[in-house]
Amino acid sequence: MRTFKLISAPVLVGALTVSAMGYAPSVGATTINQSTTSVAAHAVKPKIVKIAFKGTYRGTIAMLWSSTGVKATAVTGTGTGTYLGSSKLSGAGSAPASNTCDPLTGTGTLVGAGSKLILKIIAPTTSQACAAGQSAPTSVSVKGIAKVINGFGKYKGVSGVLKFTGSFSIKSTTAGSSESDAFTAALNGVLSIKK
Repeated sequence: MRTFKLISAPVLVGALTVSAMGYAPSVGATTINQSTTSVAAHAVKPKIVKIAFKGTYRGTIAMLWSSTGVKATAVTGTGTGTYLGSSKLSGAGSAPASNTCDPLTGTGTLVGAGSKLILKIIAPTTSQACAAGQSAPTSVSVKGIAKVINGFGKYKGVSGVLKFTGSFSIKSTTAGSSESDAFTAALNGVLSIKK
């Protein structure tokens, strides 16, 4: 850290005058105490890099039905994602299944190439699962927003949200029944990474 010495204006002018005339201070001259001040180093702000994320995945969704709704006990798939390359998707969630369209909740991860994204579905009013028909068997489409709550590897220091869409089909909605069905999903959005 640099230290700068402050010299009052009269002392500074006097010193310049003496120097210009070629005089040197006499022996026994009065010593002037000089105050000091320091300049604080400016904190370096982290660089923010914006990444356009795009991922597509296919796999299976295992579901368990109850009288109040459905739980996606295991969602597993493979595909590709930005910075992740060939990667795996895994997650779990639930929906009340009381209407044709119901809010979704859940969490998930995307893992590949030594990097990882951890996601959580937000905005239940816009994150929904909608059945094409009033009863099973029928197809179901999902859409919504997932917040990126943590990241590792190339995604260390990440923040942002991803929009997702997907689809799968159901065979039955009988309470106590379970099934495993194929699904597809796509995720897109702009993420910010602190470097």
